[in-house]
Amino acid sequence: MSASVTASAPSQAFLMGEHAVLYGSPALALSVDRRTYSTASELEKGHIRIQSDTLGLYEERDGSVLSGNPELERVARGVREILRRYGIRYGVELRIRSEVPVGSGMASSASVAAAVSKSMDGLFDMGMNQEELLESVYLFERIIHGKASKTGPACAVLGGVIWVEWRDNGEMVASSLGFRDVPIAIACTGKPSRTKEMIERVSELGSLAPGVRDRVVGAISELVITGREALMGEDYRLLGRLMDIDQGLLYALGVSSWEIERIVWMARREGSYGAKLSGAGGGGCVVALHPRPESLARRLTDISEISFPARVAREGARIESSGDWG
Repeated sequence: MSASVTASAPSQAFLMGEHAVLYGSPALALSVDRRTYSTASELEKGHIRIQSDTLGLYEERDGSVLSGNPELERVARGVREILRRYGIRYGVELRIRSEVPVGSGMASSASVAAAVSKSMDGLFDMGMNQEELLESVYLFERIIHGKASKTGPACAVLGGVIWVEWRDNGEMVASSLGFRDVPIAIACTGKPSRTKEMIERVSELGSLAPGVRDRVVGAISELVITGREALMGEDYRLLGRLMDIDQGLLYALGVSSWEIERIVWMARREGSYGAKLSGAGGGGCVVALHPRPESLARRLTDISEISFPARVAREGARIESSGDWG
């Protein structure tokens, strides 16, 4: 066993299909090469210590909290379950550093979960295959968000272009469409994406007007299928138009916001093929398809907390290094 193992995992840009994917629609997303890094080292059994560069410290021993940020308790809960599932008779210390803005809609929690799971897998020689790693990340997502899509976990684990669909048995599966450059810029509103609240809002619409919600979901599903064809054919003008329509439908579902709409319309005014929210909505970030994403990112700086051209990640979760603490 190595003294420590460092792993990393990318984040997500949701091109089309968020929210609808929870109701049977396919989804289309990109793994983004802004990564989370996790370094794992062994502790005595029952001892979990998590140090995050954004959320601070959390520590527990034998299930009793010693100190720290309660937001990290949900990560610790996932860690406990992974240790239990694989019969690991040790505790673990995790040092987490992330390039992914928290609450941005870029699936920062899935990126953290994949980096943590991969670093633990490397440290304890768990022998996780890709499917098991994906399930491990999905476990964390259910703990953190409740009802969750596998899109974020797939982006974090697989890399490249991600297609998510439902099979006959109702299980969601994710497959990579391979790597390709896609010219996008991402701009974050500075307002956190409220995943649970937005999921509940769409669910409430289904209770109040199930036919309306289902027809909107059906329309998004058609857009996603056509959007996949446009992306694979590199028809970015068509893909952008479809993204714009998807944004209108997400607005109708009640998950957009003034901050999101402001960036969306600025991006369109600056020549984007299309722009829309990415992720749960309510805040978070906007993804824009543009022929010159570097130029667009600079133009969006004045009305966003952070904006940047985004590159598609060639690799998903991976081991970065192993050895002594550095």
